[in-house]
Order: sequence, then structure tokens, then C-alpha cells
Amino acid sequence: MKKQDLIIVAILFAMLLAWPYLAGKFFPPAPAKPEPAALATPSIITNPPMESIKPSVVEPAPQLTADSVVEPVAAPDQPEQRLLLTNAEAAVTVSSWGGGVTAVKLNNYRQSVDRHSGPVVLDFSDFPSLTYAGLPELSSKDVFDLASDSAGTSLQVSKTTGPGLRFTRTFILDQDYQLKIQDVFLNEGREPITLRDHEIQVGPMRMTGETRTMGLDYLGVDALPSAGGEGVIYWAGKLVKLFKSDMKDRGLAGVPKYISQKENTPVDWVAVKSKFFVEILAPEGGTAAYRVRAERALTPGERQDASQAPKSAEIASVSATALFSEITLAPGESLTRSLNYYVGPKKYSILKRLGLHQEEVMDFGWWKPVCKFLLVVLNIIYDYVPNYGIAIILLTILIRIIFWPLTHKSTESMKKMQELQPLMTELRAKYKDNPKKMQEETMGLYKKHKVNPVSGCLPMLIQIPVFVALFVVLRSAIELRFANFLWISDLSEPENLLAGILPYPLNILPIFMAVTMAWQQKLTPTSGDPNQQKMMLIFMPVMMLVMFYKMPSALVLYWSANQVIMIAQMLIQKERMALKKMRNEHHS
Repeated sequence: MKKQDLIIVAILFAMLLAWPYLAGKFFPPAPAKPEPAALATPSIITNPPMESIKPSVVEPAPQLTADSVVEPVAAPDQPEQRLLLTNAEAAVTVSSWGGGVTAVKLNNYRQSVDRHSGPVVLDFSDFPSLTYAGLPELSSKDVFDLASDSAGTSLQVSKTTGPGLRFTRTFILDQDYQLKIQDVFLNEGREPITLRDHEIQVGPMRMTGETRTMGLDYLGVDALPSAGGEGVIYWAGKLVKLFKSDMKDRGLAGVPKYISQKENTPVDWVAVKSKFFVEILAPEGGTAAYRVRAERALTPGERQDASQAPKSAEIASVSATALFSEITLAPGESLTRSLNYYVGPKKYSILKRLGLHQEEVMDFGWWKPVCKFLLVVLNIIYDYVPNYGIAIILLTILIRIIFWPLTHKSTESMKKMQELQPLMTELRAKYKDNPKKMQEETMGLYKKHKVNPVSGCLPMLIQIPVFVALFVVLRSAIELRFANFLWISDLSEPENLLAGILPYPLNILPIFMAVTMAWQQKLTPTSGDPNQQKMMLIFMPVMMLVMFYKMPSALVLYWSANQVIMIAQMLIQKERMALKKMRNEHHS
């Protein structure tokens, strides 16, 4: 392969790796849709209306502003009561303050890489999940009554407001990290009661120590529009822009601490996620709209001086709300709203079973078919060999076997190109003043000897979709979280050996990968200038070392194994060609 070809391949390779980041930068979110004429409404059980009574409206709640829906509210004066819903997978804490979820413990996932660490606990205590906003006396600052069954798998939240609105919420903890929730609003008063526009909180989610790779935003909000055939809307790459836009619109010196943006788009579900965990709220019948919310990290300086607010935001937490339209209940009339709430790992096999395309929170994008294949194959291999490091090596061998015919043909073609090098040199000297004629004669030479000049690039180009798909899988699939291999304690992260001891953590695999790449390039037949070959022998490995040094270890392991297998393949092929040449010389 020529120098120009290698540079083009390198650029394409880098662009493909950077695509998740570039897509968020250069493809901004579509403008908000206009307010829909007909909004989704929950099921209503209606008694005969009392026409002689004129409806009276519940005292309206304060206007929900960007700050009021994001900043934590003051705790109620009364003592808090907490009850647990438990099964083998999770323990869900429900609070009497707001009647929502303040914590979820995931029993099957440990908190840190330390094997003795406790289970992951998703903490929602500052913004209890599934609490209402916009309904007087039924918000997160109000106190509810709690009662549970003897089995601990269901409980009830209840409260009666001053105007006579009876609110009853039933939680049932199901399998696969799902909560089934039924909210019943019953008008026990003598006058109609209007429930103004209101919303249910989801979140917040925060980073839990993961390394940020290539500027990717692991914290995000997703939503699936109810109509129009539009795919899932992903907000992860857009949140930083919202902070900057709000700073500009409000004339602030630095970005605000919080942002909140309402989207007047009915959705089937709204999700709030971190790298490996997700909450998904899917009300039956969908929502009228939804709201995206985020909080940025504070810099050390601004904790003492608010004027030191930064010009750009680093997202610290994300949350969302599902919005519902105003509705009036006559005396004796009730409203029943069913909610499906998933809070657990981003595991494709589980999310797929939920329906409504909730597995799309994995955000596989263009590479979805390859990502699904990789996950399925990795998990099948893991069932037989319970180590994801070995599974990745076996997956690499499988891919090399699949591409063996193409790789073999490519190597043969590159060898022929090398043999044609003397003739190519003659053509360049003969037609140095006539580039067009040189090109025609060169192509004729390729045709005469049945050589494809681009075949040397094909194996690498075909490997790129597999590589990028594995990168995308590592961005969100929980399977490789804390998966160990040899000296590597977490395949989803860089090795980070001697972190805190060395000024820069040591990652051995990327160095090994760069060495094998230099070796592989040296073995590869080439028809280019020897000086250019020597330059590329240094340039490509160094470039890949820099690019891969902070990549997840699983990704570097895959590419390193791929290089080793390729080197072995080339050595075997070289030995066979030498034996064939010796036989031919012996017979001649």
C-alpha cells in the first residue's frame, strides 16, 4: 500500500472512531415540534356528571421554571418513613416524602472493581424519582402515608388533599428490574377538581467513576416519540450546547448550574441513563410532552466565588420528567394512570423484552446489526468459557477465520505488486513527463498481471465496522463492566496501572499493540518507496498508540489479538511460499 493510501485509511479510521463525538457536534437536535392538537390522556373511570354543579379548579401550582424543576426542594417538617420493595435482583426504597423512590440497590452488580465491595446503589434522595410536580399537596415536599404487604413485593402510597382529592399509588416490584405502578386520583369532594398540567420526575443519574473516552457523554436523556415514525431522540451530545445557549440567552458571565428544556412532543417513554445503568419511564398511553434536565459540575473556584463560573459545562447529573395534560374530575370520578418503570442495567437481552423499542437506549446507531452480533457471540462464548478476555480472543479468531480467504487473496496480491516494482520503476522513469500516459500504462500492467492495486486495503477496511461496533458496545453494554483478564481488572476501562504512583498511568496493552503493528507492517509486502515504508513503519504504530492509549482494555485486546493472528498468518504464508519456491527450484 502506498503512503497516500495509508494516510487515507488512517484518516478514515480516526473519523469512524470519532463519529459518536462528531455526530453530536455537527448534527444538532431537530427543532421542537409544535404543540399537538390532541394530547394523550390516561384511562378515566367516569360516574354520571353532576351538571348542576359548576366546576371549581384546584388552586394552581406555582409556574414551573427552569430552576424550580431542577433545584432540590426543602424537606418536609414531618419525620420521613421509608419502606423497601425487594426481590433477588433489587431493593427499592420508597419514601413518605413525596411518595417516590429515593434509592435502588442492584444486588447483581457491585459498586466498584473490588470484589468485596457492596452492590450498586442508585441514589435519588435529592430528587426522588416518580414524584409529581405541579399538583398541590401531591409533590415531593408533601408527606404521604405508606403501607406494604407482608411479602415485601408491593406497597401503597396514599394521601387526601384539602379539596377532597384522594391519591393512591400502588407499587409492585416485578422481575427484570421493573416496577409496575398504578396511580389513582379519586374526587371524594362535592365539587369538580381540575388537575392542572403536571409532571413526573425521573432520575437523576450520575457518573460512577467511569473514564470519559474520546469526549463521549455517557450521561444522557432519551425519548421515543409516540407518532410520526421518528426514531429515539438522544440528548447526551446536546446538553453542553444547552448550557451555553442558556448562558447566552440570559446574559450570564458563565454557564448556569442547571438547565431545563421542555419538548412539546408526545413520547412513549423517556429514559435517563449513565454509562451502564438506566431508568425508563413508560406510561401506558404515553405522555403529552417531556422535559430534559441537567446539572453541571461545580469548579473548585466558584464554590467560594460564584463569578468564577466556567464558560463550558461538564455534566454532573441528568434527569427528566414526563408531562401530562390538564384534566377535570367530577365528584365521584376517578383517574387511573398505569406506569412501567425500569431501573437497572443497560443489558440488551433484558431491555429487548420490555417492548416499545426500549433497547434503543443502548444507542448502537448505524452499527446495530454488528453490535448485536458481537454481544450475542461474546455471551455465547462466555457461557462456555466464563472470562470475557478469552471470549474476545476467541471472537477475534472467529472473525479472522471468516475473513481468511479475503486476507489470503490480499496478501497474494500485495506480493505480486512487490514483484512488479521493477517494472513500475521503469514506467515512472519512462513517462515522468506524461502523468496521464503513466497512469494508463500502470493500469495496463496491473490488468496484464491480474493485480488489484486496492486489494491490500480491503482487509483493514472490512475490519473497521467490527472494530467500531465493538467500541460502541463497550460504550454502553454492562457485560464487560469489571470483567477481569490476566493483570487487567476491568476490560471496560484502560488498565491504569500504577495510577497515583506514576505521573501518567501505565497501559501495557496499547504498547504491545503498537509493537505488533510495527512487526506486521514490516512483514507486509509493499510496492512503495523503501524510505516511505520506513517512515510509515514508525508513523502508524505511534499514531495508533496515542489513539488507543486511553481506550477500554477490551478494545485494545481485540486489536492486539487481531495483529498477533495476522502476524502468525503472514509468517505461515511466507514459510509456505519459501517451501514452494524451493520445490520449484529443485524440480527445475
